[in-house]
Amino acid sequence: MGWTAIMGGMAILAAPLAAAAASTTGAMPARLRAMTPDDFHAAVSVSEDAAADRVLLSTQPGFVPQPLSPIRTLLSDNHLRAVIDRTSGAVRYEVHQSIFHWGPRRSFTVARLSGAAGTRAAELILSEDGERFCPNEDGWGHCASTRRIAFEIGEEELRAIAGRYRPGDSRMWTFRIEERGGRHWDGGIGPAEAAGLLLAAAKLRPDG
Repeated sequence: MGWTAIMGGMAILAAPLAAAAASTTGAMPARLRAMTPDDFHAAVSVSEDAAADRVLLSTQPGFVPQPLSPIRTLLSDNHLRAVIDRTSGAVRYEVHQSIFHWGPRRSFTVARLSGAAGTRAAELILSEDGERFCPNEDGWGHCASTRRIAFEIGEEELRAIAGRYRPGDSRMWTFRIEERGGRHWDGGIGPAEAAGLLLAAAKLRPDG
């Protein structure tokens, strides 16, 4: 009876996980489409890394796909980061993607970024396992896994993305994270998010 209750609870939890996986390739949510560069600018988190004399900015708090979900840490999501060197004023921009999937762990190798001149490759600066969820306590059958990926993006590329912002427009800048077995991941970032991070970085960099 206890085993049945556990399995029943796991099945209930597995259902929204499957639904979340199926929804990652859908259109931009209306709530995200309504956000402006100023909205993202206001939501950017700022943290000091005193040891490295740098400031870390993140757009992650700007839009959380399912903020009330108890499994939101397992869901796919992405955000932008800026790393500002306090001494030189140099800024490095990064895309961070959390990938949710069922089945065996995946081996992601490189990101392909879209742009006006076509696509270019970007090396992964982070690729590590995240949380893992298995529908039963014995570990048999498919499990759900997350993978944390990050790659750099140039400032001019980010400015080009931000320049696409139009109120209410649902078009996103897209990228692909290639996987060795052919199970690639396609993602996207809204222009308002890129513009909001640039506004925040401009105010915090030494020459801003």
